[in-house]
Amino acid sequence: MLGTDIIKLLRKERDLKVIKATHEELDITLEDEVSDFISRHTPDIIINCAAYTNVDKCETEREKAFKVNALGPKYIASAAKECGARIIHVSTDFVFDGNSDRPYLEEDQTNPLSEYARTKLEGERYIQDYCDSFLIVRTSWLFGHHGTNFVEKMLELAGHKKELSIVTDETGSPTYTADLAEALWVLIKKGCEGIFHVSNEGCCSRYEWAKYIFETQGYNIKVNPIKSSQYKRPAIVPLNSTLNCQKLTTSTGIRMRPWEDALKEYLENKND
Repeated sequence: MLGTDIIKLLRKERDLKVIKATHEELDITLEDEVSDFISRHTPDIIINCAAYTNVDKCETEREKAFKVNALGPKYIASAAKECGARIIHVSTDFVFDGNSDRPYLEEDQTNPLSEYARTKLEGERYIQDYCDSFLIVRTSWLFGHHGTNFVEKMLELAGHKKELSIVTDETGSPTYTADLAEALWVLIKKGCEGIFHVSNEGCCSRYEWAKYIFETQGYNIKVNPIKSSQYKRPAIVPLNSTLNCQKLTTSTGIRMRPWEDALKEYLENKND
């Protein structure tokens, strides 16, 4: 989702040469392949959107999760350092344990609960250890036009379900990949480095998010509130993964729009 939106955005810039690396063109889990690809193209900037994001499958496919989420960024960072490239790496709100009673700041203590989160945090650390110039952007609850996401899942279920049960005690900020892509480009142009949190403004529970999707689309579905403890899944996820994005605003002057506005635009343009 994010990679497609970034490519679309960057190709509007007249003075940029944009090199797209698909899964078929570059396997980031193969060190020699990463090194060869980056040394051949000698980019000034590398944006890493690749990740294994199936949180539950990461619990059983641990080796794959580690290769994609940790070793891949390590290989990219190492190759980036060799050619003097700046690396922009996308990470996750799940690096926190969700026990905070406020949105998480960039410098807050991480404490990943799942294999997905642990491997993503390891990827962050490799970036910091192996690369001199980096920007790590943590984001949350992504939805967009070019991949599977919570919004699409709810719309799919709405097609054949009259009643759903959705958890009320998982809280975060739904983030539109088109908005995230624009924020990333602003951070890049301003030369920002270090760790930044970027998500659409506001927060909600999964239950509130689902209700808003159905109401906006005019679906008459009964949504039952349940606790996450009643919804059995392989991975443990943070109950509060809301991110504080003030550093983004202070550093760039931009403020992310409310998630509700972003979602409305996404739904309006879904079939374009």
